[in-house]
Amino acid sequence: MPIFELKDKQRSTFEKSRIKHLVLRKLDFTLLPILCIIYLLSYLDRSNIANARLAGIEEDTHLTNIQYQWSLSIFFIGYILCEVPSNLILRRWRASKWIAIIMLAWGIVAVCMAAIKSFVGLIICRFLLGVFEAGLFPGIIYYMSLWYKRKEQAVRLGLFWSFSSLAGLFSGLIAYGIMQIKSPLSHWQLIFIIEGVPTILLAVFCWIFLPDSPEQCRFLNEEERSFEINRLAKDAGAAGDRSFSWAQVLSVFKDWKTYVYMVIYITGSVALQSITLFLPSIISGMGKWDDIKTQLMTIPPYCVAFITTILLSFSSDHFVERSLHMVFINVISMCGFLILIFVNRQQVFILYFGAILVTAGVYANVLLKIVWFNNNFAGLTRRAVAGAAIVSFGTIGGVISSQIYPSSTKPKYYMGNAISLSCVGIQAILAILLRLVFMYENRRRSHLNDEQKIKEIQYYGGVELAGDHHPDFRYTL
Repeated sequence: MPIFELKDKQRSTFEKSRIKHLVLRKLDFTLLPILCIIYLLSYLDRSNIANARLAGIEEDTHLTNIQYQWSLSIFFIGYILCEVPSNLILRRWRASKWIAIIMLAWGIVAVCMAAIKSFVGLIICRFLLGVFEAGLFPGIIYYMSLWYKRKEQAVRLGLFWSFSSLAGLFSGLIAYGIMQIKSPLSHWQLIFIIEGVPTILLAVFCWIFLPDSPEQCRFLNEEERSFEINRLAKDAGAAGDRSFSWAQVLSVFKDWKTYVYMVIYITGSVALQSITLFLPSIISGMGKWDDIKTQLMTIPPYCVAFITTILLSFSSDHFVERSLHMVFINVISMCGFLILIFVNRQQVFILYFGAILVTAGVYANVLLKIVWFNNNFAGLTRRAVAGAAIVSFGTIGGVISSQIYPSSTKPKYYMGNAISLSCVGIQAILAILLRLVFMYENRRRSHLNDEQKIKEIQYYGGVELAGDHHPDFRYTL
């Protein structure tokens, strides 16, 4: 028996509770804030092109509307190509160092975007930005699973993801402030520089400070480390395999639920990226106000999205439930899209309320689906590969969304809003169906005898490859 398990058995209930509180407090106040700030900066760097558009990048670089749309799409192409390879490197090498390297790389590209002179320069920078940012989101989803139990992840991932909506809030606020600056540089150039430099600085800090795993964590003492390792092992149970093999990687792509989660992710991604990329344009078309006021009006929807994400994450962890929460927030999103599609252009306040509902809904939706698939793939390798594969495929939604809001359809943007509405509806139906399948499977496994369990483990290639197919594993609904 490992020494940390022996020590854990000798501890009293009160002692375990005390150590757990200390460990979670250290993780929540040391590690989690860094991850949240990293994601805030990444979202600023990928989405600030929408603010740069209002600040004059199209005119200065002589972009056509089609070229601007392709500059949005090319980011997601780079993103899609590199997510799985990046997560494999992160899984096989040192997570902290890889996160720092890709941060440094995209931070440099983000700053260099201030020097572009043409469509060619913009599209190259946006492609490289996607390549280097690709590993961050699925990487941190996996990385966070190294520190928190399954029922603790929604709140933490919710807080982490909510910083993307904060990025939207700060993006509008920062853009408003930058557009007051008098400088020899254009305002859109200042946006890229001012929002890119902090990423480079934080990358250096992450290289020095971020730990790779609980075993190497310096801000936990020996007792806390052993307790953390043991409680995570207990949560993983029989499916807690930590080995790596290419058979485990391949097993993810033989698993039917990988493809269901891919469709769930891409349908949500279409709606999410539509709002991320076009919210300033949608709001601009609601009334006759200048670009500076439009930047400010993007702030309230992101504020509501931030609050909604946090509240939903607490509720989801409290009930240890994901799918019905997803359906609920999708109904909110659909109401918002219906308002944007059908309400008369003269009803500005109602339209703006619709934009708030949509923004809150599509952002809060993301945390639920990432926690859901993170909970339901067991084994470190399977979880790392599944997360990257699902997010990679789902990111195709960004390519789609960047093409469905052409300027010829403004100010109503009927086509884009109708497609986004349909995607959210499809996702809600899939979430209900997948929940029913998981309920059936959990019930079936609970009735298996020992002999049947052994046969199932052998069918999936042994304990190392079984992962979440292990008969003792229960799917989170």
